[in-house]
Amino acid sequence: MKNRKPDYIGTDYGFDSVLSSSAIDELPLWSAPFGLALLDAVEYRKKITALDIGFGTGFPLIELAQRLGKSSTVYGIDPWRPSHLRAKYRMKFHGIDNVILIKGAAEEIPLKDKSVDLIVSNNGTNNVQDIDKVFAECSRIAKRGAQFIITVNLDATFKEFYTAFFKVLEKRGMNDEIIKLKKHIRDKRPPLEETKSLFEKNGFRIRKVVKDKFVMKFADAESFFSHSLIKLGFSGNWEKLLPQKSAAAIFRQIGKSLSQTAKERKFTVPFALIDTFKV
Repeated sequence: MKNRKPDYIGTDYGFDSVLSSSAIDELPLWSAPFGLALLDAVEYRKKITALDIGFGTGFPLIELAQRLGKSSTVYGIDPWRPSHLRAKYRMKFHGIDNVILIKGAAEEIPLKDKSVDLIVSNNGTNNVQDIDKVFAECSRIAKRGAQFIITVNLDATFKEFYTAFFKVLEKRGMNDEIIKLKKHIRDKRPPLEETKSLFEKNGFRIRKVVKDKFVMKFADAESFFSHSLIKLGFSGNWEKLLPQKSAAAIFRQIGKSLSQTAKERKFTVPFALIDTFKV
């Protein structure tokens, strides 16, 4: 009897099915550990107004809207147009109608004073242009007693990679690039105490700070550099810190350094959740 391909009875593999499956399997790898901690910290109530700053493709925005229910309105603000298109598709697919998307920057939030009961940002405040303005806007729109929760990945993120990066730059005598790299890390992941002080300066009292971490494992340095998360979220910024003519050679050296230390690479991502309320 000849081997034949299995029959997938009753299954439609048309274009619409592909789109549908992409809406279901959409929990972002990077956002999940932060976002699950954030969702667990929310005080769920009916009939509230909420805001998600930097909602990306819709996590945890859409999950939050579903958990709060139809009596609540959840706003999401993000300046990136593709994120709106993706979130709109997912909302339509799941029949979610209590979300309002705002295309814009969190430095200027088009909501009324003292109109919001809950503000969340899942690793979004690390990526704004002016963090002081963002927190001032959150203070303006927050009602008294409003909950404001953020998650942020900390400055030791990918410390294994950055240790190798600094060593390669030091061996090459690239002092200017070392300064740029240190500034890049600080700008993207400021010290936790600075972030906590922003809450206090803007009238939010810290209820709790929870630290956690997760680990990303790779077979080797090549698999790390070629991973979609690294290519989309990190590599471009790293390349901008280096002279174009030497960037490729530097990354090869970093990869060689990483491969020499262990067969299985482990990259640590520490993060913190800060849970506050408006006084």
